[in-house]
Amino acid sequence: MTEPGDHMPDREALAAEYVLGTLPHAERLRAEALIAEDAGFRALVEGWQNRLAPLNDDYTEVPPPEELLGRIEDRLFPAPERPHSRGWLWGALAGLAAVALVAFVIPAILPPSGPPAITATLTGDGQPLVIAANYDPATSELTVERTAGPAAETGKDYELWIIPAGQAPISLGVVGEGASVLQLADLPAGSTLAITLEVAGGSPTGAAQGPLLVAAVIGDS
Repeated sequence: MTEPGDHMPDREALAAEYVLGTLPHAERLRAEALIAEDAGFRALVEGWQNRLAPLNDDYTEVPPPEELLGRIEDRLFPAPERPHSRGWLWGALAGLAAVALVAFVIPAILPPSGPPAITATLTGDGQPLVIAANYDPATSELTVERTAGPAAETGKDYELWIIPAGQAPISLGVVGEGASVLQLADLPAGSTLAITLEVAGGSPTGAAQGPLLVAAVIGDS
């Protein structure tokens, strides 16, 4: 996080980085506590939200190629019988705009300090579930948290997968209540983050078994 004496006061920097989604998990929790109890800090956050919102206008959703959904499902569900989960990807690619926004904004506000953080929002067409993801290259930590939609039903868990471009899906573990912090060596452009609904504890086979719910494709920074 930006230190006092850098380009803006500490509270202002905390509010800005909270809106950008670049805070480490502990600092983000601190910011959320301040938002709940400190009206002045809450106003700072709202000010940054209003200030940065117009930058979204520079990014438009790009419809994925028609064959992309089938290719990703083939990699995530290699078994002959796949769950019926058509339509999820058309909403999922909205995460590309969020990734591009963060990569574009951070250098204008923060001093150079290594690769920028990557944020993405995992969504699905017609799905109430929304998963926020934040990857910090400096710590190799991927933080994921359910920000909307219901918890997994009894006896089930949401399982997070990464599908590197041209490679097989890899389970990153289940996503429980609150924020989950996972170690991840890299999150390269072209990778897909996806959530499936699996039995409690995650798929016992190492391959996705349940329906694909939400996803996002990581764009170039």
